[in-house]
Amino acid sequence: MNEKERNDDDKKVTLSEAALWFRIEDLKNESRELNRAIADISQLVSYTRVDSMVDFLISKLNDYFIPETLVFMVKPPRKNGLRQFYYSNLQKVNKTLDPKYFYVLEEYFDNLANTTVNGYAVPFDNLVHALPENTFSDDFLKLKPKLVIPLLGIGGVYAIIYISEKNGGGSFSANEMFYIHRMFSVLAVTMQNGLHYEISITEPKTGLFTYDFFITRMEEAISNLRRYNRLSGMLIIDIDFFKHFNDTYGHLCGDKVLLALADTLKNIVRENDCVARFGGEEFSILLTECDEDSLWTIAERIRLAVSEIVLYEKDQKLSITISVGGCLIHDIRGVTPSYIFKKADKALYYSKQHGRNRTTIYKLGFLDAMKISNGEDTSEE
Repeated sequence: MNEKERNDDDKKVTLSEAALWFRIEDLKNESRELNRAIADISQLVSYTRVDSMVDFLISKLNDYFIPETLVFMVKPPRKNGLRQFYYSNLQKVNKTLDPKYFYVLEEYFDNLANTTVNGYAVPFDNLVHALPENTFSDDFLKLKPKLVIPLLGIGGVYAIIYISEKNGGGSFSANEMFYIHRMFSVLAVTMQNGLHYEISITEPKTGLFTYDFFITRMEEAISNLRRYNRLSGMLIIDIDFFKHFNDTYGHLCGDKVLLALADTLKNIVRENDCVARFGGEEFSILLTECDEDSLWTIAERIRLAVSEIVLYEKDQKLSITISVGGCLIHDIRGVTPSYIFKKADKALYYSKQHGRNRTTIYKLGFLDAMKISNGEDTSEE
């Protein structure tokens, strides 16, 4: 073998070693991505609330890419309408897409149920060519949609997710697509479980939590108080003269009042708080991480917000007022959810007996007292 041949062989060995080194690096990178996906999936499946699943997924997408627009359109079971999560540059914004885009793609993917991979992204351009012309308006196309992800459950498509062009442009990398496919295919299962779990702990008329779930959260609050010294408080709310709405305008009007109050309560309290309806016109709220002053402040904010609700029934303008009773959860001997209920209910009774449309907070201590909305105090048990 001459020198030239030896040099050629050396080059072949060098190139072969380089190719092997690059392949090893690729395998290491794939392994890292797989381990990362597995870790994120393990955390994703631990969530039971749909909002928490979406928040977690958004936080993780931030590590890979930032789409200009990202929209989750979800059709909850047992409810009319859609639930939407709209993000601009991964920041939640108060916008929605036209529901027609969900129903068009729901039908499309349902017809392809046998060939659609659950939770796998479909290039938007493929859908544009498969669907009738003018299915998507110019306003929608301005969002620069790139990927559409269908989530399928037992009854067919229950969610559609739109991912737009990345901030700064550019195509999705292989690692990004790997992560999208893995995470959203798992989300397809966890989100459906979450939606059905929400049904089991909410009552159908208002969508608020049930009595049983509220008691569970109360027990957790008492446990957190003893373990971490985290104070919580409870409010009981009763609609003033609710029977008048039903007797005068009918039960449909009464339902309208209940829904208006439920929406107001959900808009005022924080995500970690718990709003429940116990039947009839009685509602309860568990406020986490609060003290006596903030319990009072939130109760008054709710009472005043409700007094500003305006409803119309048969061209007649209707208004609503509520009576509120509350009690801070203290770590005292024998404290139970039932004990706190009785004290909050006592405060509510005081509000109703002293003119309604007012707040009373029962103060637990050596000498129990009540703080009421006109500034009076009483030590009467």
